[in-house]
Amino acid sequence: MDLDDVLAVENFSDLTIQVLADRLQRSRTAEHCIYRESELDELWRLVDIAVSSGDRDGLRDQASLIRLRAIVHRAHDLVGMEGTPAAAAATLREALA
Repeated sequence: MDLDDVLAVENFSDLTIQVLADRLQRSRTAEHCIYRESELDELWRLVDIAVSSGDRDGLRDQASLIRLRAIVHRAHDLVGMEGTPAAAAATLREALA
């Protein structure tokens, strides 16, 4: 998918996180950062729902969900407030370790 498009984020699987990290890594313009911030907003929303009600797919336990939510929040701030998508990508990849 082109970086000038917003990716529909439907879950918080490792594949989704890797795809978002790759898109962050390749983002270069302010407009790209806005789009990536929007994608991270949706990822955060999905994780936050799972923190409150449990992971319906059974991918992560409660502690992992809370950790993931914090990582997504940091990545969001790095791309949105600091304009550093590569640092945001590195931060998001922490969720895969």
